[in-house]
Amino acid sequence: MIDANERAVEAMLFASDAPLDARELAERIGIAVADLRAILADIAARHAGTGIELVERGGHWHFQTPADLAHLLRRERDEVRKLS
Repeated sequence: MIDANERAVEAMLFASDAPLDARELAERIGIAVADLRAILADIAARHAGTGIELVERGGHWHFQTPADLAHLLRRERDEVRKLS
């Protein structure tokens, strides 16, 4: 079962329009950074192999589409060109 802190972290990461800093997340929830890192590891493990993954880049965390599924999200656009 997912505890309240894990639910809160997951909700903030999901709803955020930008990656979130681990220190900021820990402060907002009111837990130690070490505890937050354990929660992030649990969330990442739970989503491993699914349609979304939790990743860290430069100390900031966010959800993203796995690389092997990115092609499904690309949109093709017709480019209108004037004839000469």
